[in-house]
Amino acid sequence: MKRVLWFMALAVLLTGCGPTKTEVTYEQVPQVVAGNEMAAQARLRSIVSAEMSYTMESGGEFASLDALVEKGLMADPSRGKLTGYRFNVRVKSGGFEATAEPERYGITGKRSFFVDESRILRGADKRGSSASASDPEIQ
Repeated sequence: MKRVLWFMALAVLLTGCGPTKTEVTYEQVPQVVAGNEMAAQARLRSIVSAEMSYTMESGGEFASLDALVEKGLMADPSRGKLTGYRFNVRVKSGGFEATAEPERYGITGKRSFFVDESRILRGADKRGSSASASDPEIQ
């Protein structure tokens, strides 16, 4: 019985249903931020793979995120369990640029990420703004 009560108390604390509810900050949820950032990086790597497949099929052209999803080359990042980041793919002459920014800076993520046809993933704490080709490489 004590174990059940302990788990119930823990669940109340974790869900924020306790007697006092405070705003969640980055310092309180570093695991969530880290997980979202890792998922965003993985999604950008998936975009690179989808772009490479699309390029081979199209004879050298690149595609928007919507076109990649429509062709079935990747899943829609706005569906499923991937949350916390906004993704954008911009086709440019001879290439593409894909970015990921935290939906709620400091809560869902701190770093923004960038990748292009070079396939080098870059990122930095941009305070919620877009990362770019001038940001440091992420290994």
